[in-house]
Amino acid sequence: MLRSALCIAIFGLLPAQPAAAVQVVTILADDNYPPYSYAWQGQSVGIYNTILRVASARLPDYQIELKPVPYKRGLAELESGRSLALSPPYYRPRERPYIGLYSVPILKEQVAAFCRPAAIKKAHPQWPDDYRGLRFGNNPGFRLGGAAFWTHVARGDIQVEEAADARSNLLKLLHGRIDCYLNDKLAIDFELARLEHQGDYLPESGHALFQSGPISEEAGHVGLTNRDRGRFPYKADFLRQLNAALEDMQRNGTIDRIVAAALRAAARGSAP
Repeated sequence: MLRSALCIAIFGLLPAQPAAAVQVVTILADDNYPPYSYAWQGQSVGIYNTILRVASARLPDYQIELKPVPYKRGLAELESGRSLALSPPYYRPRERPYIGLYSVPILKEQVAAFCRPAAIKKAHPQWPDDYRGLRFGNNPGFRLGGAAFWTHVARGDIQVEEAADARSNLLKLLHGRIDCYLNDKLAIDFELARLEHQGDYLPESGHALFQSGPISEEAGHVGLTNRDRGRFPYKADFLRQLNAALEDMQRNGTIDRIVAAALRAAARGSAP
């Protein structure tokens, strides 16, 4: 199981916890974004959550508690100021003005479009103009693809339909109910591998999906609300300590090792 494999890696990376009392900080975590962040048996698992657990043990004055929630609900919690933090939003200051602070970038993700070959009219389509007239699947709360893509959506040139998660969107795509699905490439590959293992995706039988080149790179962060009205007076100091821990983990290769361990476990089919 991915969770079991990662636990071994985590315990080897955790320093001893300080004896002094610490401030518990709850970070809401996307419950449906494998392999990065998702819920399993009520716990937040996945690459980002492993990174945050390891970082938590390196904070002198804080302990991170992860709470899995639907991503859209997490955004609403930050917008209302009821919750302090959400992982892992992309940097969207104009679209989400209620997220006033972001951690340092944690991981870079490559965004790609996967489409039914019959929907693509050119051998090398240009993004996003050559995708006009198509129906795209999207995860709730996600806004990928760039400004030009969403301009086409606003004009009605491209349609966007939301489904619960990557698996739901990919099943709609494979059954011809949408034309394309836009998301992080690794997240799509992860779900396609699961679907292939279950016999729901048969790429070798002439049903392989068309994949665009990387459309963009995005980085996941921890985002903090600015609507709390002083409810979390420690947030600036917490973010300072979290950033220091994340930057140190990036420098010494800890984050790379966490990602590699997760990908090895997924390749073995040991994901929960």
